[in-house]
Amino acid sequence: MCHHFRLLNEARQLAKQFKATIADDQLPLPFGDFYPLSQVPVIRLDDSGEREMVPMEWGLLPFWWKPSGKSTSRKAFQRKCFNARGETIDSKPTFRAAFKSRRCLIPGTEFMEKGHYFHLSGNEPFVFAGLWEHWQGDEETIQSCTIVTTMPNAEVQSVGHPRMPVVLTEENALATWLDPEIVEREPLAELLQPSVDGTFLVRVSEKI
Repeated sequence: MCHHFRLLNEARQLAKQFKATIADDQLPLPFGDFYPLSQVPVIRLDDSGEREMVPMEWGLLPFWWKPSGKSTSRKAFQRKCFNARGETIDSKPTFRAAFKSRRCLIPGTEFMEKGHYFHLSGNEPFVFAGLWEHWQGDEETIQSCTIVTTMPNAEVQSVGHPRMPVVLTEENALATWLDPEIVEREPLAELLQPSVDGTFLVRVSEKI
């Protein structure tokens, strides 16, 4: 599971790279180290079909969630939903509605697995394939997101981790993932694959 990533670039630079706008009332957007339940910047389509960057909580909270005897805390629920397996996002109740109509992009510079950071050769930003949700309670409104995961590529497998986030680097892949006309899994299946072997450089965490 991907539970820690970094974003080292300022929001306006990211917005330019990924062709998104940022409303003044959303600034400053967070950057640095992110963990589940952190506020993270997310790129989604607005009502007019244009890309916008907004902050969301990392850990998906479905629109239908309600406190119950087994799940009284929204944050406890969200801590279980910071990743979504790409193999089941179109069928699992927690994710399937968001998969059809609320896909998003989550910018990052590097992600951590098993005490190792993975980043592109020039440390340039990329995006994770993600899903987002809007939840309305009696006293609060929560916009939240999750990172989609897949099987590991060679670099991630080399440190002994069985999963990796779905990373998108090409503009056509970003556009396809966000395309609101696509509601089935098949047109997106090619994106839900591990990154090509050799995509990432690997750096041991300074905390080890």
